[in-house]
Amino acid sequence: MATIHILRHGQALHNVDRAYPFRDPPLTSLGSKQAEKVVVPAKPDLIIVSPMTRTIQTTLIAFRQFLDESSAPTKTEIQIWPELREAHDAICNQGVSRAEMAAAFPQLDFSSCPEQWDHPPHNVEGAAIRAEAVRRRLLDLSSSYQNIFLVTHRGFTAFLVEGPRFNVCDCRSYRFASADEVDSRRYGTNQDTGDEQDFGPSLLVPLLS
Repeated sequence: MATIHILRHGQALHNVDRAYPFRDPPLTSLGSKQAEKVVVPAKPDLIIVSPMTRTIQTTLIAFRQFLDESSAPTKTEIQIWPELREAHDAICNQGVSRAEMAAAFPQLDFSSCPEQWDHPPHNVEGAAIRAEAVRRRLLDLSSSYQNIFLVTHRGFTAFLVEGPRFNVCDCRSYRFASADEVDSRRYGTNQDTGDEQDFGPSLLVPLLS
């Protein structure tokens, strides 16, 4: 079964200016340097990315050695999943249109994204349901890929897995829990909300636990 590696994006403009007033902020120069220093723990078979500039920039920098056109046909596959978007409604967490993203990153396929950024407003229940849907999709993919990387956001990871908050460019590795582990470990604390949350039934636990 696949190992699931989760990477948070590098520092972006809204991480510096907490009142950042624009949609979809890019990485800062420091954020780009942080992405360059990411230690990728395994060769990725699949990279799945939130459709935001900061996550895509992080991906293209951190995984550059696996995305080089000259390395084809071994170039790593990238998929864009809108479900990996952030779990808050601040303007900095709102993306732009599919056409704008495709123009900015023509090498990527944004066909899974809506034409306009028109996702429903955030709520805790919806984010938890979205996290379970992501885990289920990953479980379905886990028989076809050995190392799957997600590039996403701090707030959403709090719904996806239990554990300390992710720092910028923090990368952690997980596995799917056994049936016995699901029974005993699926309920925990959401580090973003502080509330108890159900992290199952498609539970991800730290790889070495």
